[in-house]
Amino acid sequence: MLLSNKDKAFISECTAELIMSSERTGKRYVPDAAAERIYGTDDAPFVLDCEFPFEFVETPPQILTTQKTDATISILPNQEINEGDHVEFEGVRFKVLTVEALNVFGVISHKVVTVARLYP
Repeated sequence: MLLSNKDKAFISECTAELIMSSERTGKRYVPDAAAERIYGTDDAPFVLDCEFPFEFVETPPQILTTQKTDATISILPNQEINEGDHVEFEGVRFKVLTVEALNVFGVISHKVVTVARLYP
């Protein structure tokens, strides 16, 4: 089934509305490009890149345990986020493990991001 441009726009708008309606905002941190990385990418200090809306996805603990993750979030499809970035939600820092763009009938509706908590 092919969707019209109007249908594709509707899917994108509905998904964005759901994510925005959660009224939650996270912070994205990226490695400081100017910093020296002696021991690899995690060695560099991370700097705030942006704030972004997200929706927390209720995931059963059994799935989180088997996948060795701490949480799953949904973000807007145009939000730049990469594996290895750090994100912060409600004062807790996480490392981005996976980023998957979800395709609904030919439209990237949103991204699903799995994260693992970072302990100081």
